[in-house]
Amino acid sequence: MKLKLRTKISYGIGGLADNALFMLIETFLLFYLTTVAGIKPATAGTILAVGCLWEAFCGPISGFLSDNIETKYGKRKPFLVAAAVPTAIVTTLLFTNIEMDGTMKVLYYGMLTLLFWWCFAIFFVPYVTWGSDLTEDYNERTVLRSYAYVFNQVGKFLGTVMPTVLVAALTGIGLTVATSWSAVGLIVGVFSGAALLICALTIKETDNPDFVKDPNAPKVLTLSGLKEMFAGYFSIFKLKPIRYIIGASLLYLIVNTIFMSDMIYFYTYNMGMSALEISAITFFMTALGIAFTPFVAKLAERTDKKMAFIIGLVIAGTVQCIGTFFPIDAPWSIWVMGFFFTIGNTCYWQLMPAMIYDVCEVDELASGKKRSGEVVSLQALSESVSAAAGVQILGIILQFAGFSDTAAVQSDLALAWINNSYSWIPGLLTLVVAVILWRYPINRKNYQRVVEGVEKRRRGEEVDLSEYSDIF
Repeated sequence: MKLKLRTKISYGIGGLADNALFMLIETFLLFYLTTVAGIKPATAGTILAVGCLWEAFCGPISGFLSDNIETKYGKRKPFLVAAAVPTAIVTTLLFTNIEMDGTMKVLYYGMLTLLFWWCFAIFFVPYVTWGSDLTEDYNERTVLRSYAYVFNQVGKFLGTVMPTVLVAALTGIGLTVATSWSAVGLIVGVFSGAALLICALTIKETDNPDFVKDPNAPKVLTLSGLKEMFAGYFSIFKLKPIRYIIGASLLYLIVNTIFMSDMIYFYTYNMGMSALEISAITFFMTALGIAFTPFVAKLAERTDKKMAFIIGLVIAGTVQCIGTFFPIDAPWSIWVMGFFFTIGNTCYWQLMPAMIYDVCEVDELASGKKRSGEVVSLQALSESVSAAAGVQILGIILQFAGFSDTAAVQSDLALAWINNSYSWIPGLLTLVVAVILWRYPINRKNYQRVVEGVEKRRRGEEVDLSEYSDIF
């Protein structure tokens, strides 16, 4: 089904919240906790890791609920509305520094991190899944996610570029660093909450105004409902496509987390860049992501989503590995690394959700049930687990290398490992992701076969699932 332009734009706006919040936490929370709140790197990494694992627990529940509720506003919209205001409040508090002793400070930020990821889980899986509900067209899904990706980049600007600019500006007029970071949390939180409301309230295609609630309908969150949920996730995970796509997503997002979190350390300590210089390079990467969007969409249309993704990853990973053998100490080298990392990053955020949508039909063909929210939540779970692993790994690396939050100049060992976490470590892992994706069985031709099988099952016709053994 071809979507209206206004629907694509409205859906895309929701992507601002998704990426603004995710990138703010991924890029700055570890840095904020270690340099503003004064928490040791390994402890700060643990706070972030536990929060991400909590979201990994909440996300699947949110996906299951959004598959099984029925309202006159559809299945996904109520979750976006419910999350909007709490998300704004918690994001503000998370970047507010409270004077207290070390243990209480760890507990404070630990609790707020759990609340943040809980709010994120409430809207994220239903929002992403909504795209698969809006259209089942193979190419139209890529187009829809392209709109979301453009607004993702606006969110990325809010989450990665704006913070350093705003902190520099506010401290320049006499405000404290802590107060400046509180303003960052407030702005990102409010804009994200507003984006969720705009997205939810302007899309009508999946509304069901004639819906009447059945008073005898079974409750979803019961013991039997939870058993059904876990059984459903187990059966979904047995599918070959989901294992490959989840494996690729998990590993790539570890790469992304390590690179993006380490990037601020690298620019600050290895390169001695000012806040405005850091903002310039992050803005450059954000603008590149938007500029690359139509090229990635066109490449996916001409070749395939899978092949376009692999090409982008191989280019990005190869350059990052090559960077290991050449000192990354000249200004031009930073721009080159940012350019090529953005190629792979654009392919991930633009194509991965569209590829997950296609797995929804594979699951429906195999199971006879439409469980899009559960399928998407498994990919969201991989994002949470990988973010947890990425920040924990980087926190351990920094502590092992002797990083000091009070030192303006770091030791040679600390600088070396900050450099490694910016170059060959993410580069090598990116190439491994490309190898995993090579085994992913869904392409345009196979997806068409799956859709034909799904349509037969929906009409009540018998389908020989052995014909799809190469996909399952």
